[in-house]
Amino acid sequence: MSDAEVRERGPVAAGRWWLLLPAAGSGQRMQSEVPKQYLRLGQRSVLEITLSRFVDLPGLAGVILVTSAPIPDAINDGLAELRVPVHRVEGGPTRAESVRNGLVMFRERRAELASVEAKSGEDEWVMVHDAARPCVRPADVERLLRQVRAPEGGLLAAPVRDTIKRVDADGHVAETVDRQPLMHALTPQLFPAQVLRDALDAALAAGFEVTDESSALERAGRYPRVVPGAADNLKITHPEDLAIARAILVRQGVLDD
Repeated sequence: MSDAEVRERGPVAAGRWWLLLPAAGSGQRMQSEVPKQYLRLGQRSVLEITLSRFVDLPGLAGVILVTSAPIPDAINDGLAELRVPVHRVEGGPTRAESVRNGLVMFRERRAELASVEAKSGEDEWVMVHDAARPCVRPADVERLLRQVRAPEGGLLAAPVRDTIKRVDADGHVAETVDRQPLMHALTPQLFPAQVLRDALDAALAAGFEVTDESSALERAGRYPRVVPGAADNLKITHPEDLAIARAILVRQGVLDD
């Protein structure tokens, strides 16, 4: 398929897309009373830095922020100044349910939120990105936008670099896994909104463990496109990750040394 054909059925042709940020984590693994998305990296919160990687990209129509914890006033003030609207929705008990809540809100307010140029639900694209991944590179996001197509969508991923061992029930090495075809799934992940919602609805109804949005589509028989992304797209999960993220952002020129 040529680049032109891909763009015809992708978000670039649709002209607009929405960013959905699951930010309902409790910060338990961070050993912090403050949710990790509100922790500071320099003068800004993790959430604000994450948003800054997207707000200047072409076609962004708005942000759906899924969160359970109250948003600090200082961060709220910054959100109000963004060039695109930010709509908050309550998170669910799991990440997958939080994403679904965001998609439900998107559909309920479709007349207000959706592109006026959209001809069908499959033309309304939603990009899901972990709020705790502030190191994502805008160039990688732009590549994702250019390369995905409907209805499968796509995701950023990086090659697996380490040797992978399969371990038996007794804790012994069973085999060394060939890492050549393996990729480390990252976010953002980008899909037509209705396709993603249908896949999540079916997976959650069946009790399927949705580890990421792509896994829900895979269960539904759709196979998203894998778009190479930088391996330094770190998800802040543990206390030591905050310092690593800061070092990455300094190297990227986002934070001052």
